[in-house]
Amino acid sequence: MKGDPLIVLIDGDCALCDATAVWFARRNSAHRLIFATNTGVVARVAGEPPGGDQGSVVVWFGSRRLTRSSAALEMIKALGGAWSLLAMVGKAIPRGLRDRIYDEVARRRRRLNRPSACKLLSPYHLAE
Repeated sequence: MKGDPLIVLIDGDCALCDATAVWFARRNSAHRLIFATNTGVVARVAGEPPGGDQGSVVVWFGSRRLTRSSAALEMIKALGGAWSLLAMVGKAIPRGLRDRIYDEVARRRRRLNRPSACKLLSPYHLAE
């Protein structure tokens, strides 16, 4: 599963989610990250609930479903190079602590919203 793609399900109307997805897409030189909305067809096929998981980024890695900090670290690892080392360091932090930090950021993310649409909602960037 090392070189397999990761299906990354994001909230299509959150400014922080959008900016983060664009950041990852620009560094996705190995094309391992495939982005889709958490409420679209790809999410349904993957087995996500109607309406998607609104509280977390979701990453499907083969048959494994990762959320919150585990999903973010797997995305970082997929970038390769020095990013993989950073992901290993992040995984050394207890998941409970990582997830608490993730939850605090997620809880405040809507405050960062801007009226513009998600940059990754175009067919060029987003699997649907």
